[in-house]
Amino acid sequence: MTDARERGKRQKAFRLRQKERHQASERQLQELSDRVIALEHEREQLQRAVETATTDSQGIQPGSCGLDNDEIAAAFCLGEATVQMHLTKGEVRTLTVYAMADIWKTLVHKMGLSLDKVDAAPRNSRFRQRLKEIVHEALSFLWTLVLFNPNMLSLINTCNMEAPTESQCSTDEARDWPAILDCMQPTKKQAEQLMACRRMMLREVGALIAEWDRLWGELESIRDMEEKTQRAVINHVHSASLAERLRLNVRSLHTCRAYYQSYACNKVLSPVQTARYLVASYPMGPDTLSLMTCLAQQRGEPSTSELLQTARPRTAAAAYETRPHLCKALG
Repeated sequence: MTDARERGKRQKAFRLRQKERHQASERQLQELSDRVIALEHEREQLQRAVETATTDSQGIQPGSCGLDNDEIAAAFCLGEATVQMHLTKGEVRTLTVYAMADIWKTLVHKMGLSLDKVDAAPRNSRFRQRLKEIVHEALSFLWTLVLFNPNMLSLINTCNMEAPTESQCSTDEARDWPAILDCMQPTKKQAEQLMACRRMMLREVGALIAEWDRLWGELESIRDMEEKTQRAVINHVHSASLAERLRLNVRSLHTCRAYYQSYACNKVLSPVQTARYLVASYPMGPDTLSLMTCLAQQRGEPSTSELLQTARPRTAAAAYETRPHLCKALG
């Protein structure tokens, strides 16, 4: 009896450590996203300073990036025969957390109704096709955020869609991941593919974070240097270049996470399983990394922090070299 109690305590302590490490990784990614907002503003200031100092008349004209604002970025049929709602690129770029929550709430609500019909009539191909289309629209919406509003994408993992203005709780505490996995019922092959997907994702995220640390350290060193007046322009040019590379680095982090989430939902899981995952996660948004981490803990896989450590600066190149073998590793 005493041995069982001690074993239970050790297991509980192990799960707590795993949870704390995962939360630390999530906080680090959120901090990087917050920093890039400040860098965007600084980059604009540096660009204006460089243009003024060099009188370069061939720079990008203000407002040129918004010429495509009226183009359609996403369309939603929501299970109907015709488009019920669409978003332009400009609307996605200026999307608020309230609007994002309303869109996701509508998608998951329609998904849940369609899932109920599939459960009631499993052999009805029309119900299954309708569910598949709604799932595709939800995943396409996430990719639209990747392309045009990546900062909003980072909020969807922790946002409570029923109360988006409230402070958000921990992603682990907001969902019962073991129960969600139970209702999805992944096969052994699917579990192995999800684990391969998680390993590849965390290695690439680790490499990108290592690159961020290097670029940020270089930018900080420039700020600390006392430059002479005649070198001010060169200093501004270098800082602007680093700020732009940092911005692209954070965008790559968002794209990396979105890619593997999309891969898991589109290529590994069936539309019905993905629908169960998204519906069971509500009122929270999707967090596929946490889902895969829960599965990893059940299977005794390496922790999130251990996989991130495999992409330290000296091994980052090796992590990138594995990208061409993604299909082979996940197949």
